[in-house]
Amino acid sequence: MPISIRLLDTSLIVLAAALATAAMAQEKHYSWQRDPGPISGRWSLTCQDMAGMVVEFRVDDKKATGSVSQVGKAAAMGYSSGEEIFRLEADDFGDWVGQLLWQGADGRRRWDPIRFVATSTQLDASTGMDSCYKKMPRVR
Repeated sequence: MPISIRLLDTSLIVLAAALATAAMAQEKHYSWQRDPGPISGRWSLTCQDMAGMVVEFRVDDKKATGSVSQVGKAAAMGYSSGEEIFRLEADDFGDWVGQLLWQGADGRRRWDPIRFVATSTQLDASTGMDSCYKKMPRVR
């Protein structure tokens, strides 16, 4: 068998093994593991200080980013349209865990930890003290 054909065969075997490994990584290994909650879409914040603010989440596999879709009263805190304020990853329990870009009226900015539980109609922060991210309704 010529060397080029053996190299092609070897390359195909390596590719097949890599694809199989990637597929296995996505499989559930335990009965308690859950699929990520349906976070993709637009959600409205629920506090008066940031009334009218809508965040849109985009999902890529088990990672999600959330950007300001509509600013509303949050403009007074320094938020702007299109700004990325969430970086999340789905965990084995189906929750979305990551960071929120918090901004204060005095210009302070920091990345705070946050955990969300998403259903088809509600996005609820299960950690964090900010009420703005509790029981957020989906925007149609």
